[in-house]
Amino acid sequence: MFIEFKLPQDESYGYVLNLIRLDIVDWASRYDIPYTQKTIKYTHRLAFDQDRYYTVFATTWNSKMEYQLIDRTW
Repeated sequence: MFIEFKLPQDESYGYVLNLIRLDIVDWASRYDIPYTQKTIKYTHRLAFDQDRYYTVFATTWNSKMEYQLIDRTW
C-alpha cells in the first residue's frame, strides 16, 4: 500500500515535487510518523510501515496537493 501524488509533465515538475516533499516532511514531523518516499517518473510515492498511518494521513493531510491511495496486494 502507498500514497501516490501525480506530478505535472511540464516545467513545474521540480517545483511541485519540492512542495510535496516539504509538505510531507512537515506533516510527518508534526505527527511523529516514519515514512519512505520515492519518485518514479511523474509520480511521487509515500509509504508507511504500519497501516494505521494511512488513516492518520487521510484524516489529517490538509495540503492542496491531491493524492491517491494505492492498495496493491499481490
